[in-house]
Amino acid sequence: MRPALLLISNLLPLLFLSVPASAGPQAAQRWFNERGYVEPAGGRIIACHGYGCTRRLALSIDGGLLSRARGILRAAQGSPAAERRALAEVIGSYTAYLSVSLGGKPDVPGSPAQMSGVHGQMDCLDETANTTSLLLVLQERGLLTHHVVEHPVSRGFFLDGRYPHFTAVIAEKRTGEGWAVDPWKKPPGRRPEILPLDQWRQAS
Repeated sequence: MRPALLLISNLLPLLFLSVPASAGPQAAQRWFNERGYVEPAGGRIIACHGYGCTRRLALSIDGGLLSRARGILRAAQGSPAAERRALAEVIGSYTAYLSVSLGGKPDVPGSPAQMSGVHGQMDCLDETANTTSLLLVLQERGLLTHHVVEHPVSRGFFLDGRYPHFTAVIAEKRTGEGWAVDPWKKPPGRRPEILPLDQWRQAS
């Protein structure tokens, strides 16, 4: 199958599952179950790569990565905005760790079709799963003061002229405002986009 068609076949069936039926403390975990992915357990995640989570690798984020994340987030408890900035720093470090752990060529931002199936390369579904896994670990460890992890969402469905794209989501505890946490356009080690969910939904 041609790479572009393979990507479409991976994404299209999932569009109908992109909006959660309800929010709640288990909403993000349900997303993993809906797709047959493996949610994190303790400090262990099953990292997705190869596009559409066709390749998987068990990794531990205990130790240095989690210790650094704890320090960064505890220093940013003053406000939701400060916590989001801290999360961007933590996730940048995490994507660098993923890239080294997976091996192969560093992930190419934007998931070009010709990289489909290549070891270590990640499309938006892989990025969403991996980012949500980290966020759930941070939440379970009590490191998120101002936000909760929500069910990932998507935008675009071909008929509106936009390619389907998924993102991890957090919401402010006080206001309920949703924020997209999206490293898809960034190379490993760079801070992800964290922007209001409504703004993210309008982008192409």
